[in-house]
Amino acid sequence: MIAAGLLIKITVVSMLALAGAWALRGSRAAARHALLAAGFASLCVLPVASLIGPTVAVPVEIAAIAPIPPAIVDPVEDPAAARAAAAVSITTDADRPAFDWPPLTTVLLDAWILGTALLLLRVLAGLAQVRGLRRTGLPWPAGNVLVAALAAEAGTRRRIGLLLHESLTTPMTCGVWRPVVVLPADAPGWSDVDLRRALVHELEHVSRLDWLTQGLARLVLAFYWFHPLVWLASRQLALEAERACDDAVLKRSEATAYADQLVDLARRLSASAGPPQLAMANRGDLAVRVIAVLDDHQPRGPAGAARVALAFACAALVVLAMSPWQIVAALPQAPATSAAAPRFEAASVKPCKAEEDPRAARGRGTAGGTNASASPGRMFVPCVSLERLIYLAYASFGARADERLANDDAGSASNMSKVRGGPAWVHSDSDGYSIEATAPGTSERTVLLGTMLRTLLEERFRLKLHRESEEVPMFALTVAKGGVKLKPMQEGECDPERTMPSVGDARLPCGFMTSGVNGPNAVWRMIGFKVTSLARRLTGALGRHVIDRTGLTDDYIIRLEFHPDDATPGINWGERDLDTSAPRAASIFTALEQQLGLKIESTRGPRGYLVIDHVERPTPD
Repeated sequence: MIAAGLLIKITVVSMLALAGAWALRGSRAAARHALLAAGFASLCVLPVASLIGPTVAVPVEIAAIAPIPPAIVDPVEDPAAARAAAAVSITTDADRPAFDWPPLTTVLLDAWILGTALLLLRVLAGLAQVRGLRRTGLPWPAGNVLVAALAAEAGTRRRIGLLLHESLTTPMTCGVWRPVVVLPADAPGWSDVDLRRALVHELEHVSRLDWLTQGLARLVLAFYWFHPLVWLASRQLALEAERACDDAVLKRSEATAYADQLVDLARRLSASAGPPQLAMANRGDLAVRVIAVLDDHQPRGPAGAARVALAFACAALVVLAMSPWQIVAALPQAPATSAAAPRFEAASVKPCKAEEDPRAARGRGTAGGTNASASPGRMFVPCVSLERLIYLAYASFGARADERLANDDAGSASNMSKVRGGPAWVHSDSDGYSIEATAPGTSERTVLLGTMLRTLLEERFRLKLHRESEEVPMFALTVAKGGVKLKPMQEGECDPERTMPSVGDARLPCGFMTSGVNGPNAVWRMIGFKVTSLARRLTGALGRHVIDRTGLTDDYIIRLEFHPDDATPGINWGERDLDTSAPRAASIFTALEQQLGLKIESTRGPRGYLVIDHVERPTPD
């Protein structure tokens, strides 16, 4: 969204500069050049001002994305088997999903970097070329005397050098601190009138600092090379600079004679291999220049200090007005209701340090990593960071299904990839808060930990946020070519009356999930679960969100045995001594296909996150 906002700002500034130049088409060329130069100054300053200055969010509504249901907390038969990381890998390339194509945003960023690098290299090559011209150019003492005399007549006190170079076919000017006019090697043979006209034109470039202005415009163009309006403005800037210098020549020369000299200049450019890369004269603009020279009604002369100041003042106002704009993606808001948001009857918010609160250390994987509890009329959250509170209230089990984040790794604790922005203390458990609140007559969990907690955060912390989404690499769980090997669970295959199994049970409890081991292998058992639950469990093991695209809706008894490797970073058995007598199973990708008839494919999908727009520390209770 930052790139989109900057693109809009660049477009607006470029359009304003070009429109202003068009509106001044009946005015002096120097005035149009000043306006365009001010526009390029705005383009140069705008990104920096947008980053360091205050921001004003401009929400742009995007389509809501259906969220993934929350994960089911599974009782673990062997706790050591549920810890995260990797064992020795034995997978082959054939076991792994297809290559992940980079996201479009990455491709566009790489293209921008490549284009900018190429244009910057071109500028550097031009600077090296100019340095070579200055180093190998031949002095012309008689010409230096004439340059000094013409500069004095124009009121220029700067010392300006003059060189001859055999590689040039047309005059050019280069340098800012030590400007030099470089003429073709045959310039000493030119007529005195032609020579004076050429030198007056080049000296006008020096006095106007056109070489500096044009150089900065080329740098801006290198960064905005993708924008056609910036290219158009750059060419117009160079043309107006040439026309302003032509106007200076016409103060001392007859228009027809100077037009003939410009035509001769066009012939020279046609016969040459091309001017130096940083030269300002463009053969394609000579026809426009000749027409302007012969136009007796065209106003001529310098822009004047007042016009230049006005142009740059307008540019500064545009930057100040536009730089705070920041486009943010916003999900469609639910229709407002007349009922007021439900609030706690009484609530206590106290600062604390999570590492000093033993209650906060337990149950990090539940309720958004907060170990929060909700009972009829009461809610309690032990010491956690505000980030975790935000995730709990707006996206985790405390929120309704339609309020949770799109394709969130449900059940996991919050982190800065899910709650972004705000000061550092928002994300630190060392700056945590414990909350205890009461609401007599309220028992629904999603109200206590969702709606009411949101209202509390917005009032006590002055919290304002919005939702965004981004395209990220994901996995898709699909049916393999050989077909599904799972069979829908039949009535009576599990015991709905029990929640925990006992040794020797013929039937396991319905809705029971275990993580066990068989030698060096992991063994998952899921009794009476849908494939969507398996996808959520694969998300934790693979370290990347897995979307269920199988289309299977039945309940199944699922058993999956595989060997953890570097493709399953969510499984780590640490220093545990494993029984190596049992044969090593296949990787998780191969095991899924062989045992369940399912496969994992690489894909991309939207992942939601929350962005903090404003937050304040609460006043002590």
